[in-house]
Amino acid sequence: MTTNVAEPIFIDTNILVFASWEAAPLHQVARQALANYRQAGASLLISRQVIREWLATLNRPRTGLALEALLTEARTFPEHFTIVDETAATTEQLLMLLPKAAGVRVHDVNIVASMQSAAVRRLLTHNPDDFAPFKGQIEILTLLR
Repeated sequence: MTTNVAEPIFIDTNILVFASWEAAPLHQVARQALANYRQAGASLLISRQVIREWLATLNRPRTGLALEALLTEARTFPEHFTIVDETAATTEQLLMLLPKAAGVRVHDVNIVASMQSAAVRRLLTHNPDDFAPFKGQIEILTLLR
């Protein structure tokens, strides 16, 4: 699948976590990837689901991050990302995709449904295997690519 480098990219939760958390092993790599895609003119999209997952992941004692700092950062997301809202079309897409994605977590299938509802084909993730059933429908980008 050939795409234009400026084509929009949906950002998976793990990339957002890596980019936000300085102690993450791929922190610098994730930040650089996001900067490179922005510089190439790509719109970066996240969904409200991704924001919730990001908060759930980083609001744990092991991260050492204060909730107030996370809330402050979350409030800046609209400045850096297009926020995709879930609609009835997203839910319908999820219900159509689930039978084709045996063994894939519902949250991951919902990311694909959100992407398709927003007409986004590219996904940046650190877990490409989670989206393997959708190869051909979406282009999976990874940090190490």
